Amino acid sequence: MKVVLDGGALLNLLVANAVPAADAPAAIEELAHGNPARFAQAHAAGSVPSIGEVAHGLIESVACGEWVPGHPASDLFHAGRRAFPGWPDTVLSQAPQLPFQHQLCRAWDVPDRTRSQRVATSSAVPALIVSGTFDMKTRARWGRYATRTLSGSTIVRIPGTGHWVVPRSPCAQRVLASFLARPTAPDTGCVAGLTPKPFTISPK
Repeated sequence: MKVVLDGGALLNLLVANAVPAADAPAAIEELAHGNPARFAQAHAAGSVPSIGEVAHGLIESVACGEWVPGHPASDLFHAGRRAFPGWPDTVLSQAPQLPFQHQLCRAWDVPDRTRSQRVATSSAVPALIVSGTFDMKTRARWGRYATRTLSGSTIVRIPGTGHWVVPRSPCAQRVLASFLARPTAPDTGCVAGLTPKPFTISPK
């Protein structure tokens, strides 16, 4: 299989934790010395969609109703230019993990909900907030921020896990299952024994 890697693909692979976080330093070092194997394998693995794995309707309804209307494409481009000066415009104009989102939202056509989305929800309904400490897309500290007005919430931080915490962490899966069974008293005991895996380093 021929796999093409460019700056946008590389950034997406890192943000999505397609290469496990512990292996990212080795993957970057190897790529810098002409060996793209780890990134190419991860990119190739994601080229075949898994039907039913992602709820695209839910994702696009949130993105197109709550995110995109408040941020025109020009804002996205200028934010990218500030963060990564010198990168190609074709990369900077597309948000990592959300490429071509403005074009997609024109077709999805859901109501603008940016105003209501910015109002904090105050509730005592039990809620479970799960964060990965290596998440480069949604910072783990945002979990604590989200619980400020959710008095019945339980917050869990999974060490060493990136984005998509529950599919990638057996402990997070157990916590979620216990929350669904006992929303006011989920079992979070497995979290205490977790530690990040050591980073892999390519030999010189």
